[in-house]
Amino acid sequence: MTRERNTKKYIRKEIYVVAALFMLVFIAMAVYLGFFVKDGSREFIYNSYNSRFSVFNDDVTRGTIYTADGHVIAETKTDSDRKEYRDYPDERLFSHAVGYVGKGMAGLEANYSFDLLKSHISLDEQITNTLSGIKSPGDNLYTTLNYDAQKAAYEGLGMFDGAVIAIEPDTGKVVSMVSKPDYDPNTIAKYWDDITDNTKNNSALLNRAIAGAYPPGSTFKIVTTIAYLRDNDGNPDFDYKCNGSITVDDYKIHCSSRKSHGNEDLLKAFSNSCNSAYAYMGINLDRDVFIDTAESLLFNKSLPADLGSAKKSVFDVDDDTSNSIVAQTAIGQGQTTVSPLHMCMLVSAIANNGELMEPYIADKIVSDEGDVVTETSPKSYGKIISESEAALLNEYMEAVVMDGTADSVDFGDLTVYGKTGTAEYTSNKNVTHSWFVGYAKDTTGRKLAIAVIMEGAGYGSKYAAPLAAKVFNAYFE
Repeated sequence: MTRERNTKKYIRKEIYVVAALFMLVFIAMAVYLGFFVKDGSREFIYNSYNSRFSVFNDDVTRGTIYTADGHVIAETKTDSDRKEYRDYPDERLFSHAVGYVGKGMAGLEANYSFDLLKSHISLDEQITNTLSGIKSPGDNLYTTLNYDAQKAAYEGLGMFDGAVIAIEPDTGKVVSMVSKPDYDPNTIAKYWDDITDNTKNNSALLNRAIAGAYPPGSTFKIVTTIAYLRDNDGNPDFDYKCNGSITVDDYKIHCSSRKSHGNEDLLKAFSNSCNSAYAYMGINLDRDVFIDTAESLLFNKSLPADLGSAKKSVFDVDDDTSNSIVAQTAIGQGQTTVSPLHMCMLVSAIANNGELMEPYIADKIVSDEGDVVTETSPKSYGKIISESEAALLNEYMEAVVMDGTADSVDFGDLTVYGKTGTAEYTSNKNVTHSWFVGYAKDTTGRKLAIAVIMEGAGYGSKYAAPLAAKVFNAYFE
């Protein structure tokens, strides 16, 4: 009898265990289903490679994409056979920002396909359309992009490969995003094989503004300056006599045009972009402070930006790094690489008293009837630079424009703060990338931050800075 009772107890225990396992599986499936409905379904249902994508496309006409100022940059049209196609009226102008539909999707077309193929017109209208066999109009996407600023950036790059990105420092709104080489999204399917031909090595599909990896050149002196301030408890006292070059571990670093700058304090070293002074500064920094500063400024980290696949910037210095490499790193050479987006975020934080607003490009989703469905709110990442550091860098960056390396550039009536850069990227030191990073402010206090790189163009003061001036003036006008 006792043995029988034990057997029954064992069976009941097994039943409870099995029931508990089934309950856990049920809960896990419910949680996953909730996630799928909320998030996962966006990527799955509206992936253009999904065989069911066309079913959803048959019910709703893909919505229109606009600039912030109401300019149409992507819309659905119908050809003579009443077949829908996606039209990009400005052709290449917004190619990397907006992306394309056809041969898959990219850019905003990919990231917001879920929203563009949903319709929030009245339910009565949707039912009437369905019964009549008519597609309902999809919701529309308004971006943060400014048409005039985008055009100025695109035309200013001209025949140079490179990138321009401009951001409002106090909101994080991306005003302009241009990358070259580019493509015409209207003909992406037709010329796909040519565009993706690796033997031509043009990487036209790469959005260099967010995924380019460049040596920062002298724009990195912003980072080295912050590290110096942190290594000296915020004290900017610095004294160095520049003779035009410095030798570190048998490696010789020259100042631009081998110019001897003479006696310099920190402000003069920054505004003159003195390589010798910054190489000296770099090798005398506490190594841990240098590393911690770079990482606090988002090097070797994923960038907090809702812009797609933004590339991490690389700061490759550790305790075993030689002094010669540290000296090169301090002036923006060595193994350090950055994206234009990252540099624009750094100067945005400086313009915003040290607080970094997370960049975004999709402003709001609006129904065809004009109702706002969703709207992006500015989001703070937090302070990555102290207010005192930002104030000092404002002073130094203004000196660059007033009587430093960018003093020959006409920025009009705007107050501009910047840093030029000329970055070596091959063994031929006569071939360099042209950089400018900084921000402008008009008389009303509005600000716009920018990062410009022109591949192989030469001096930042001669090419990148004048392009920044064109974008600034187009935006503020």
